[in-house]
Amino acid sequence: MIVEARALSFQYPGSALYPASNFALRDVSFTVRSGEILALCGSNGSGKTTLGKLLCGLLKPQSGAIYFDDEESTSWSLGQFGKHIGYLFQEPARQIFAPTVLQDLTFVQEISGVSAEGARARAMELLLRFDLAGLAEQGSLTLSRGEQQRLAICGLLLNRPKVLVFDEPTTGLEARRKDIFAAALHECLKQGVSVLIISHDRAFITAHATRQVKMEGGVLHV
Repeated sequence: MIVEARALSFQYPGSALYPASNFALRDVSFTVRSGEILALCGSNGSGKTTLGKLLCGLLKPQSGAIYFDDEESTSWSLGQFGKHIGYLFQEPARQIFAPTVLQDLTFVQEISGVSAEGARARAMELLLRFDLAGLAEQGSLTLSRGEQQRLAICGLLLNRPKVLVFDEPTTGLEARRKDIFAAALHECLKQGVSVLIISHDRAFITAHATRQVKMEGGVLHV
């Protein structure tokens, strides 16, 4: 899937009092193509996370538009965005909701019609891959920050969206687990998934990103 942002601008409520300095984004345009990893870099407060939330429909731009395979998403509901795009929050606990680790990965599958056995098998495959199988019955909110990060990544990969947006995905991951995550990303690329990574992890970006762009002061520099 090709994702295209065209002339996006966004300003948080109340900032109209200071129009010269409080735009989070100004006239941002870029494209993420199928089978590539675009890395979005920049300092804290530069607008990176705001851009990620605009792409997944959590925020609406004041001007400009986002297209998925040439279909404009302005009127989409959050549910429609969710069918196309998976988003990893900086704080993974925000997207963990079930009592146990295993249930967090089986619940949505089962309500979507997957059998209990099939849902468990798919979930355990990912938990094993990300070194979480031994914690399958543990309370999901008792996990460490790094374990929650890996569980949230499992949840996104399980849903198999056509677009993945990761906001600081390697935070809390040690070197070996970064390698596991990278291998999963490259498998997604072979399936034509479009990936945007928002990150300060220069070594990871250099090793795995197809392209890099930088955002400063709400402006994108290609």
